[in-house]
Amino acid sequence: MRKKINQTIAIQASLKLTPPQIPYDRSISKLLIQCSKLGTQQYLSGKVDPSFNGLIKFLPAYTSDLDGYTQIASLKGLEDVQSSETIEVDVPTHSANNTTQDPVENNLDTAQEAIGHTVKQAVKLKQIIPVYFGFVLISKTANIIVFRGTQRTTEWLGNIFLFQKNYEDFADSKIHSGFANLYKDLAPQTREIARQLNPSIPCYISGHSLGAALATLAAIDLAVSVPKLQKQIRLYAYAGPRVGNPSFARVHSQLVPNSYRIVNLADSIPLSPPTIFRNDIYSHVGQEWSFLAQYGDVLPNHAVDTYRAAVNKEVETHQARAYPSSGLA
Repeated sequence: MRKKINQTIAIQASLKLTPPQIPYDRSISKLLIQCSKLGTQQYLSGKVDPSFNGLIKFLPAYTSDLDGYTQIASLKGLEDVQSSETIEVDVPTHSANNTTQDPVENNLDTAQEAIGHTVKQAVKLKQIIPVYFGFVLISKTANIIVFRGTQRTTEWLGNIFLFQKNYEDFADSKIHSGFANLYKDLAPQTREIARQLNPSIPCYISGHSLGAALATLAAIDLAVSVPKLQKQIRLYAYAGPRVGNPSFARVHSQLVPNSYRIVNLADSIPLSPPTIFRNDIYSHVGQEWSFLAQYGDVLPNHAVDTYRAAVNKEVETHQARAYPSSGLA
């Protein structure tokens, strides 16, 4: 165990990322974490109301700070849902000439003929439905692409324990296959929208939780696929998990150096997947800006409102903190 602890510490210490060229912007961070709140409400509104058109302006978390922006698109993906429904299903019946010596079986055959060839039966149905994954805003001074956070337990449980896969654009770089598969479905529309953006102003890409993982992948993807935006991309990732291996983290920092990772030190999600997970190795990307808000459980420590309160109070910092030594070093 001590050997693995030392190995983990060594991996984290050896990671040399390209530092940001532009300082962390507290005012834009306040706006982006508010957008993450709106991303959550956009998703939930779409689930409850099929007629909802995705416009964030009519959501409860919308504030006048966004009045200078115009929403030009909503990002949509597919979601698996399961439900129990009673439906008619075909039940094969025995031929009348197929009688046996078993009176119980013969009676069953007669009963089947009496009720016909169908019965009603409760079955589990799996449906794939379109849902909102975020939105895109533009203004005269900035572009904003936001990915919404985790809203279903299965989004974590179905993805967090998967293996890494090769990141096809760069040799030796690997990324979490679950996050990769989710972003793959969103990539075409994200690229198409990004090509329409003004390349002379900053392009902020952001998200909370799962949205932070998707934003991390979108940032490097757009830096490669829409090169005119590359120098304008700024990544603000809140409460995000680790996405790829050290090679991916280094390439990411070279292509998207202006990347910031905002994290609650009492939040367990940014600690997953572990640095060493099975045969895979994970590293964070971005310059860390941290705060401490301990509410005694996973959900409140991770909630977007916890991050929003901290950012609005400007308590997140890039400075090293002095904590009592555990004696492990």
